[in-house]
Amino acid sequence: MPRKSIKRSLGDVIKKHKEGAVIMMELPAEAYFETGSSSVKLMTKKGFDGIYISFQRPFENISSLFSDQNINLKKVLFIDTATSLVREVQGKNPRCIHISRDIHIDDLIRAIYTFLPKLKSKRKFIFIDSLTTITLYKPLSETMRFSEFLIRAIRKDQIFLIFNVARELAQRKFIRDVALRVDEIIGV
Repeated sequence: MPRKSIKRSLGDVIKKHKEGAVIMMELPAEAYFETGSSSVKLMTKKGFDGIYISFQRPFENISSLFSDQNINLKKVLFIDTATSLVREVQGKNPRCIHISRDIHIDDLIRAIYTFLPKLKSKRKFIFIDSLTTITLYKPLSETMRFSEFLIRAIRKDQIFLIFNVARELAQRKFIRDVALRVDEIIGV
């Protein structure tokens, strides 16, 4: 989907749900990063601060690419699981929490709770680059627990939660279960 379509679709959802929403983006895996960066850029330009949870790319890679795309990194905090998954050395950065290779759901939840109060804007988002990647490393019950936590948290705090799922896996039962709880599905 071209960037203009992402901007229009996501922009329409933001206008429609002023109090926050859960948004699932169904897309081909090769479009994850481009769609994600377009989404984050749109959100930051609209005055949102957010948390980017990365299962696909290490923090150093994402932050460099975001800088190249003129995304204001001061408006985004990162939770990085990808660095440990590829066994790279994790550099220290106050804008990033690295999660261990084991991807403990409680560690992810703790990282989100650590970062939420640090977001300066009243308009907030959490972006997950690949909800389906979690299922490669965690049992379905843990993935569902994480999804449920996020949905409850955003409903309480009026946050936008945006996450990518692989189009080819969108019909799997657990994705359909999560889809029942979302406000909008954007097909890319």
